[in-house]
Amino acid sequence: MKKVLILLFFSVFLFSGCLMKVLDLSVPEGIYVGYDGNNWLQTDDKTLIENSKFTYDENLKLYKATIDASNIIFNEIDNNGNKFNIGYYKVYYVKSDGNIVSDSIPILKSAVTQNQITVYLDLDKLEAGKAVGVGDDTNLNMNWYAAGTFNNWTPKQMNNMGDYFEITINSSYNKGDNIEYKIPVSTTWMPWQMIYNGEVYSDSSQNQKYTFKNNVTGFKIKFYSLISYVEIEEIKVGDSQ
Repeated sequence: MKKVLILLFFSVFLFSGCLMKVLDLSVPEGIYVGYDGNNWLQTDDKTLIENSKFTYDENLKLYKATIDASNIIFNEIDNNGNKFNIGYYKVYYVKSDGNIVSDSIPILKSAVTQNQITVYLDLDKLEAGKAVGVGDDTNLNMNWYAAGTFNNWTPKQMNNMGDYFEITINSSYNKGDNIEYKIPVSTTWMPWQMIYNGEVYSDSSQNQKYTFKNNVTGFKIKFYSLISYVEIEEIKVGDSQ
């Protein structure tokens, strides 16, 4: 019996080791930001790893971490002759029962105004392979636009409400009707790599869909760019705007 238990423990140990090796992570449990400056957590520098760890902000009810902007590699990308410089980061949630890694989150170099970039995380919204729940303060330095089936895919600028962006669409829909949408950072949709579809930033992702729960006279699209989260607020018949 003792032999069986020892073998079982050894097997579990090997499996855990393989899991961490597959993900190329060898860091303690916690939530981290990975980027060029910390070699995407592929480092033996314990101080660097510890400095990449998220801490909880009780006032914001969000986790946050800082990135040294000078340690981000901004690669030049070309959108039909228009040049943009974009860098990336990811969030790694390292835990004993399986790790969660977000999608790559783009940073537009022209939106970087300080040496330090603050990355935010809503852990309740974090999903593997998606950008939802993750964002940073450079997103507040840009304009954001809403486009979809409700405006013939013509991007309309959203209003900056301080820590999120909002637009009101005055169109009637019935319960069960659908709309599709995306959120770019310009009327030209460029840079394509920063088009947000409610789940990921990509130039090739599918449109996001929303189904109305009520008969409405309009709706509000709210984009919380600090955590890459979209909320649709329905304006029901009889509601005051």
